[in-house]
Amino acid sequence: MTAPFVSVKTITYNHEKFIAQCIEGILMQKTNFSFEYIIGEDCSTDNTMKIVQEYARQYPNIIKVITSEKNVGAMENDSRSDKSCLGKYVAFCEGDDFWTDPYKLQKQIDILEANPEIGMVHTSFSYLNGNKQIKDIWKHKHIPKGNVLDQLISGNHIATATVCMRNEYLQQIDIADKIKKYDWKMGDYPLWIEVAAIAQIAYIPQDTMTYREHADSLTHSLDWIGNYHFFESRYQIKRFYIEKYKRDHLNHLIDKMYHRELLKYAIFLKDEDMRKSCYKYFVNQGVGREVPYYLFSKFSLLDSLFEFIYTLKKRYQTLH
Repeated sequence: MTAPFVSVKTITYNHEKFIAQCIEGILMQKTNFSFEYIIGEDCSTDNTMKIVQEYARQYPNIIKVITSEKNVGAMENDSRSDKSCLGKYVAFCEGDDFWTDPYKLQKQIDILEANPEIGMVHTSFSYLNGNKQIKDIWKHKHIPKGNVLDQLISGNHIATATVCMRNEYLQQIDIADKIKKYDWKMGDYPLWIEVAAIAQIAYIPQDTMTYREHADSLTHSLDWIGNYHFFESRYQIKRFYIEKYKRDHLNHLIDKMYHRELLKYAIFLKDEDMRKSCYKYFVNQGVGREVPYYLFSKFSLLDSLFEFIYTLKKRYQTLH
């Protein structure tokens, strides 16, 4: 049996409201190559499995369902689905997101086939929260491409469901091993950094998918304490790769970003140890742009003002 040229991978759990739209977005792809569709279904407690099995019955030559008798968790589900991908290239779309461009895969594979130095291609995307949608998130934005290791360590600008990459890198990096070893709370971000360290990254300035935020989203349904753990894990990853790839020149930027964001958690969690840590940092930075952060870290009487500004900013971002 001839191996598929491309593998598309979806991991899903309790996505009965969204999984059909996700699957349809993959099946509508118009390509001049064969592709398989790997769906990692982690024993959902709703009707997700039933929907997935019905599609698998209709498309037995394309869809392969990876599951087990009991729930294994997001990381293990992701890892076993990665290992099931047989294509030369792998593309991703989680069960609550969906592709909107029928030529997404073809555009990305054309770039990868023509440019062996490129290890991964990603695109712009839309954002959906209920009935509120922001189209083409990166429109008019300068998105780095080529050798982007420093930019990625500084901040993640890649949406998982827009990515298509070389499978040899996915298997070689085996990001699940590092996630388990260092107890990281996310796997896509360190994967992009690992790829950027060994290959160039391409970017297509076109909107090809929609990222959905909803109450059940893993990184958006958390309370402030849960979000804080994700925040700490993200900076643990940044510092790990600064050391691994000897990017010491990024330390100052990362420290500044970290303490600015830490201040948010200090205020919302009413954590005085966090506040003292922020205050000590901003005092040492002196005047300039850090003055507002210094004032917020020093005077708890300003907490209400900070919370108002933060909430207003979040509301503006959601509406726009």
